[in-house]
Amino acid sequence: MQINTNFAPVKSINQIISPIAAEVQQFEAFFGQTLRAETEPMDSIMCYVLDTRGKRLRPILVLLGAKMFGEVNGQTLRAATFVEMLHTATLVHDDVVDNADQRRGKSSVKAQFGNLSAVLAGDYLLAKAMLLLSHPDDLAILQEMLSTTAAMSEGELMQDARSLSLSKGRPIDDSILLSRPFDELRDLNYLEIITRKTALLMRSCCVAGALSVNATEEQIRQIADFGLNFGILFQLRDDILDNENMETAKNLLPVYFDKVLKTLEVFPPSETLEALKFLAVFCAEREG
Repeated sequence: MQINTNFAPVKSINQIISPIAAEVQQFEAFFGQTLRAETEPMDSIMCYVLDTRGKRLRPILVLLGAKMFGEVNGQTLRAATFVEMLHTATLVHDDVVDNADQRRGKSSVKAQFGNLSAVLAGDYLLAKAMLLLSHPDDLAILQEMLSTTAAMSEGELMQDARSLSLSKGRPIDDSILLSRPFDELRDLNYLEIITRKTALLMRSCCVAGALSVNATEEQIRQIADFGLNFGILFQLRDDILDNENMETAKNLLPVYFDKVLKTLEVFPPSETLEALKFLAVFCAEREG
């Protein structure tokens, strides 16, 4: 599904991160070091997790959030590593809950090492992530991330309850009769769910990056606005690719693409701004 834009097609995320290529390398090295465990078999599991590489979208948002207002530093790298460990932990746990044997074209941790090992590996990632931001200087970032983590759990439960209700042929709210496949109630519920389960984390990534370089409250609010709308856009595209909530997602995708670009109008021209614009195009048009 293509969206009409004035941007050249974005073929890969490597094109997007060129302004922060050196910082991404720093992150990769720091993330790899932090992920290592002191004992077996946990270290083998962590090495396996490290090899199951995704797009690193969330830490990239942290780095870009910092680069928009300053220079990437040690606190930025800790925040980026925290969010990637948090995201990885949720995926490892999700595969246990969903009994999924594949993750990014490879055997999931659950399939490779068993349910118990996967649960413990997810717990290990969460614990190490929190330790990473345990210094008093990192408290604001930690509070931002933990608040979002709680909201993500609520969003996942809301989605599960909504799916169960729909599968039984009942409306989300029995007091309201549904006249269309997706009425206003369901649209609002759907947006709240994807905001909590996906968009708030994207928002927190941008906020964490800005906090790490001592951005002003107004700058933090501006980048948070981008991150929230970008996160909704990302999940809308995900749902289209997964053939879920298709009617609503297709209708909302161009709306939120425009919203994302609108949030970027407040920032002065820079390579980082262009990277965020291309990231929006990549997100809206990606095929996987």
